[in-house]
Amino acid sequence: MLKINIIIFMILAAATVFTHTRVDRYEKTGPDLLTGQWMGRPPENSPSRRADVKENAIALFSDDPKAGVNIYQEISGLDPGTVLEFFADMKCEDVKPGEKPWNRARVLLVQNDHKKDRWDIPHLVASLAGTLGWETYRVFFPIHPETKKIRVIAQLSQSTGLLELKHIRLYPVSQARVYTWIRDGLLFLWTAFSFLLIGSCFVMGQKRMVLRVLLVSALIAIVFGTTMPGEMRTLVLNDIKTWVNPEPHPGNSSPDQWDLSKIGHFCFFAVFGLILCLMMPMVAAFQVMIIILLLAGGTETAQFLIDGRTPLLGDFFIDAAGGFSGIMLIRSTPMNNQ
Repeated sequence: MLKINIIIFMILAAATVFTHTRVDRYEKTGPDLLTGQWMGRPPENSPSRRADVKENAIALFSDDPKAGVNIYQEISGLDPGTVLEFFADMKCEDVKPGEKPWNRARVLLVQNDHKKDRWDIPHLVASLAGTLGWETYRVFFPIHPETKKIRVIAQLSQSTGLLELKHIRLYPVSQARVYTWIRDGLLFLWTAFSFLLIGSCFVMGQKRMVLRVLLVSALIAIVFGTTMPGEMRTLVLNDIKTWVNPEPHPGNSSPDQWDLSKIGHFCFFAVFGLILCLMMPMVAAFQVMIIILLLAGGTETAQFLIDGRTPLLGDFFIDAAGGFSGIMLIRSTPMNNQ
């Protein structure tokens, strides 16, 4: 049964990666929203700061870490639910970050509801430091229902160095119909695969209803948490982070929320591994670990297809470590070894 699960996993993973890399996700629905009218430029005679704007290209320079450079464009009249694609080639030279995590060479798309900037909504296009060659950045931003205007920002935020952008574009887009069909089909198959794994555990394990219910509950929690759309996930994590720390710095994409999600990854898979071992006491630990690895790999790979989510190898290893801890917690107890 495990061999069949491994083969199915490999087929689904290959199909998912192919879809992510080869099938166009969005198609343009309107003209470029950006103009050459960038605001906030430093004085032309400033010796320490410079913002050179040419046709579809920007170069920001600063050697004043206290001031930096910040230019922007504002765009209003966007319909709620619109998806914007920001596209640009960027490079930086000798960018020295400031004291805060956000004091770097950055490009942002910030949404505003006429009362405040919504830093709780995904806004980061790129955050650069050091010297990096030309690289293409392509990021999609859904417009929040409360958004009245957006501000596209290029900045050296209390940092020094050179930031260059070219081929800058901002288009309204919509999801391509073919991609939607393929994505929905693959997500359905990934969900079916997850429950197939559980079914194999039912076949190999004890028929105790309590353990089966707990196992299915743990699976649902893992699938829901790891495949939650990015915007929803960000809002949930921000609510928790606000409850823990009610005074975060605006605009700071700090690592706190990521640390919180890592803890969740570890704990859920630890519980899953623990329940698996209780349910399958006669199954070898390495077979239990294979089931955990397949589930961890599946939930991460499926994130290629979910808006606002990115599969991370680090998350896979955290999931695996959590599952392994759950296995060891049960298999290393004297009662289990008797």
